[in-house]
Amino acid sequence: MMSLKPRNVDFQETWANLKETVAGVVALRAVERAVWNTRFSDVYALCVAHPEPLADRLYDETKNFLEEHVGGLLQRVKGSSVLESSDYNDGLLTRYVTAWHEFSQGVAYLNSLYSYLNLQHVKRQKVSDAEIIYGSAATVSCPEHDTRQLEVGELGLLTWERVLVRPLSGALSSRLVAALSAARDSAPDPAAADALRSAVHSAVHVQAFRVRAPLSLYQQLVLEPFLAAATTYHSRRAARLLAEGDVSHFMKHVLDGLEREVSLAQRFLHSSSLESVRACYERACVAAHLPALHADVERLLREASAGGGAARRDDLRRMYALLRPLGGPALRPLVDAAHQQAVRDGLALLDAEHPRDEAHAHFVQAMLSLHSKYSALYGDVFGGAQAFVGALDKACSAVVNRRRAGEACARAPELVARYCDALLRRRAADADADDKLAAAIVVFKYVDDKDVFQKHYARALARRLIHQLSASMEQEEAMINRLKAACGYEFTNKLHRMFTDVAVSADLNAKFQQYLRDNNLSTNTGFFIQVLQAGAWPLGGAMAPLAPPAQLERPARLFEAFYRASFSGRRLAWLHHLCTGELRTRYTARVYHVSASTPQCALLLLFEEADELSAREARDALQLAGEAWARHVRPLLDAGLLTGDADGTLRLNLAFSCKRTRLRLTCAAAPPGQGGGSGSGSASGGSESTHCDDDRKMYLQAALVRIMKQRKVLRHTELIQEVVSQARGSFAPSVAMIKKCIEALIDKQYLERAPGTLDTYSYLA
Repeated sequence: MMSLKPRNVDFQETWANLKETVAGVVALRAVERAVWNTRFSDVYALCVAHPEPLADRLYDETKNFLEEHVGGLLQRVKGSSVLESSDYNDGLLTRYVTAWHEFSQGVAYLNSLYSYLNLQHVKRQKVSDAEIIYGSAATVSCPEHDTRQLEVGELGLLTWERVLVRPLSGALSSRLVAALSAARDSAPDPAAADALRSAVHSAVHVQAFRVRAPLSLYQQLVLEPFLAAATTYHSRRAARLLAEGDVSHFMKHVLDGLEREVSLAQRFLHSSSLESVRACYERACVAAHLPALHADVERLLREASAGGGAARRDDLRRMYALLRPLGGPALRPLVDAAHQQAVRDGLALLDAEHPRDEAHAHFVQAMLSLHSKYSALYGDVFGGAQAFVGALDKACSAVVNRRRAGEACARAPELVARYCDALLRRRAADADADDKLAAAIVVFKYVDDKDVFQKHYARALARRLIHQLSASMEQEEAMINRLKAACGYEFTNKLHRMFTDVAVSADLNAKFQQYLRDNNLSTNTGFFIQVLQAGAWPLGGAMAPLAPPAQLERPARLFEAFYRASFSGRRLAWLHHLCTGELRTRYTARVYHVSASTPQCALLLLFEEADELSAREARDALQLAGEAWARHVRPLLDAGLLTGDADGTLRLNLAFSCKRTRLRLTCAAAPPGQGGGSGSGSASGGSESTHCDDDRKMYLQAALVRIMKQRKVLRHTELIQEVVSQARGSFAPSVAMIKKCIEALIDKQYLERAPGTLDTYSYLA
């Protein structure tokens, strides 16, 4: 049994025995277990020798032995090879790999034999990893090369690098690069592939113990020379491919080459090299030929969008695969071309011939077709990349918001509102109305002037609700909810209030009928009232005056009495120009049902007492102005219910006859400000943009005050950006309009320019 006590040791005798075993271990000769245990004890004995430990002397002798041994291996590896040659089949690589396998395994065993020396002697002197990385006053300038701080296994690897690899670095590097280049074109046999892989990874393993720059030898010996040679090879090949055929041919073979190069790196190089190899290939084969690739972008997109088949789509996929890794300037022309192609196609779709009265349907369907087509195309060839989704969005926005020459504003808000109106009307009876309305939101989201759309939509909704033209109240509410989801509660607030008024009015009519029964009153006529909030309904302009006959006057007065008794402080204003009525004829052979405006009904009721009236007498009785009189009387004359002259004598046509028993009379729209209200789709005409501008100025001023009240002091550019951001959901304000609003608020003393500055504003509380 071995004693653990320190004792006197004869170093020369002990080292002589130990050296013989060390030589056998590093040469991978068999060592008996008993001999191994004895030599392990000898290492321990030398480290704890009395009176002075001999660990340092043992370490030095072991270092000298390793240098001699590796020097012998160097000569064996050299053999008869010409070092300046790059012939990787001359045997040098094979001898190197054989020697490496032997030495690396032997040194690993040797490290185990010297484990006590490593643990008790080397470890105490070895600086920490942190001291190596960050530096310490106790460390030398290059601690990883201080052999006193290396374990025996690490010492062996360092000796291999210094004594064998460095003298052979040029020869090894040239042969490794040549072998890797050959493996690119044709796979080597398994034995040669294993040898090449072992030679490459030996440069990694040799320095694996280093804390700092553990891959420096691998990079100098293998990676950097390989990338330099690869750059030359790839550049020549890319130029040849471009000269041989068109861009499609070039892209196909370049992508195949990239796949081969990545495969080569994965098979033989260190995993950290993959991105460097890829980047080297992309610089030589793609970045160097960007002008040629960009020159074909527009053609490929045009042909792919025109149904160019799978070939063009494949070309676009390859183009994107090549340009995407380079990003930025390399990819930008493809993104820009995708945007421009969608814009061109969209404008062509909108300019296609179509019936004038179907402009709204043509516009929405064209935009949906454009969006669907390019969403599918860009999703297919570009994988739905965000850059191309953004390009399509910008293209759709540009097409939707286009202004033709002479137009003050884009027609999109009005056309989308008309499209929704057509689907929501009772006469539409479209089984797919819900799906089409949901799809219309896609187009609506691209509309910049959403506030203009809101005005058109509100007027159309008012017509449908007042005249009970809606196909389905559920559809109406669903559409408002879609608009709310797209733009927020404020956008649809008034639309919701209009709905509420309709529901409340139904309840109010029921209560009015009960009121009449409770008081033994009757109207002698069917009477349905809608009470509308003035601030919620777009009823516009001044109400046309009307003095209704007694048949209509009495029910109105009864309702006013009921309403005042139920609600105090509210004022009713009768909107006769929005009212309609239905009369039945009793003087004709057949009974006809006539639906007409309230002024037209009032005029016909005057003929209950007389068959003939002068136009002036009737006009004065009804208090209708000249223009309003002409608008309402003309349809009665055209329908044949009255005969005579609108400015002379009017006669009731007692011989009236018509194939239809139900007649619906219309009248021309009133000019702006004369009671037209919501009676026409765009009756406001030229005043619409002025009205919108006024609303926008009020909105911007409110936003400016809101922002400044919160921020107190703000620079001009930041204030502009915040206002634009807040307004984006309703419209796209111009900087000029925002500046005017700022000046108006300064005049009103809400804001002031901060003292001593030109571009900063302060809020005045």
